[in-house]
Amino acid sequence: MSTSANPIRVVQWTTGKVASEAIKAILNRPNLELVGVFAFSKEKAGLDVGDLAGLGKKINLKATDKFDDIIALKPDCVVHMPLHPDVDQMCELLRAGINVVTSASFMTGYGYGDAKRKKLEDAAQAGGASLFGSGVNPGWINNVASAASGLCKEVNLIRITESFNIGLWAADANQNELGWGRPAGDPNHADDIRSATLPFGDAVEVVAKMYGIELDTIRCEVDFAHATEDLDVPGRDVKKGTVAGIHAKWLGVYQGHPVIDCSVQWTVAEEITPPWDIAMAYQVEILGTPQVKMKIDILPDDMTLPMEELMKIGFMFPAMPVVNAIPAVVAARPGIVTYADLKPVTSVFAPKAMPKQEMALVEADEPIPSSGGNGAADLAGKWQIAVKGPTGPQLTELRLERTADGYTGVQSGDGMDSPVEAFSVDGANVSWINRVSKPMKLKVTFTGVVDGDSITGKCKAGFMGKFAFTASRIN
Repeated sequence: MSTSANPIRVVQWTTGKVASEAIKAILNRPNLELVGVFAFSKEKAGLDVGDLAGLGKKINLKATDKFDDIIALKPDCVVHMPLHPDVDQMCELLRAGINVVTSASFMTGYGYGDAKRKKLEDAAQAGGASLFGSGVNPGWINNVASAASGLCKEVNLIRITESFNIGLWAADANQNELGWGRPAGDPNHADDIRSATLPFGDAVEVVAKMYGIELDTIRCEVDFAHATEDLDVPGRDVKKGTVAGIHAKWLGVYQGHPVIDCSVQWTVAEEITPPWDIAMAYQVEILGTPQVKMKIDILPDDMTLPMEELMKIGFMFPAMPVVNAIPAVVAARPGIVTYADLKPVTSVFAPKAMPKQEMALVEADEPIPSSGGNGAADLAGKWQIAVKGPTGPQLTELRLERTADGYTGVQSGDGMDSPVEAFSVDGANVSWINRVSKPMKLKVTFTGVVDGDSITGKCKAGFMGKFAFTASRIN
């Protein structure tokens, strides 16, 4: 057992965005000691890890780009997080008796192919070391879903769906193979998606191992959705009619029946056809006796956090399941191990006073009352809009002008002026659309009730959810 007096000696492999979150977690764990860091590029070699990981301070540990330096350290475990895996390097680490935990598209080796899987298993056995792979998905969610079936008499089908608008993270290099913006019907795109999502085949195998069954086969089905307009997606060129949604369904077949469904449903914008219902959550369905359904939210309640903080949370997701598994993997049997072989993988407690949430999000099905307002005699003028996020009001100014057909206007905030679209008045009820480009392109739909010089209601800010708002006339 590792303790603060006898910590597990860890090397972090690479210093990218996901790896930097791993470094921060390792440094904060009393049972882990960061003894080395491997840098992918020569330019990073010799630099202080505190600078490379954005810690805001030096930690007197310098990165190296020499493989032999890592072997010479004789660490207990390497946290392996390259963008693309190098099986030969992984094998050399394992043969040296170094345990490896990785986020490099690996869980069972299914996606690597039989030859590379055998090579890794043989190396691990030769070195008496363990190899474990995970991420938020594939990985963590498969473990959660499998455990949820513990109250069932029998299971007929387990379905895990990752349903997210990932436009916020679209520029990251790990999405290069997905083909955002490729033309509709582009030859071989479905095959490219199967290749890019091969680790979900690993996920299907892991679920099967947790149930103790041997699958007949694993297959993948792919569907696409397309942009209904030219999109402003960070780091990607997505034009009208090109691919802006991907649905890859990995199926495990047992005794002739699909019994495991690990699917990803990703979009980079709301403006797609067919219009998919994106949950911004993990959805788990266990069809059996009894039936179990879960929606697992992992995004923060406060989506008004600064963009930098939101991005960090996204990079934290794949890093933490790997870091948290280190003690269990070091203690595990030699060879390729999965969640089926480990004791429950948990985080660590850090007790602190929890802040009270001042303003809850408005639920999607919460109606706006259509009575009680005094009506909208004349809305022309200036209004201050306060969207009530959990951290406080987000302020914009709405300027309206009366026309023969209704109203036109501009909504301003954060240095942006955006024309108001589809402004509608029906008695005391009003609605309009405001399109913003910061922190990213979003369509914000406001619906409210006018009462004299005030408006109360809710706004839907794209995939970020629904928030209450108030408006006060200022002119």
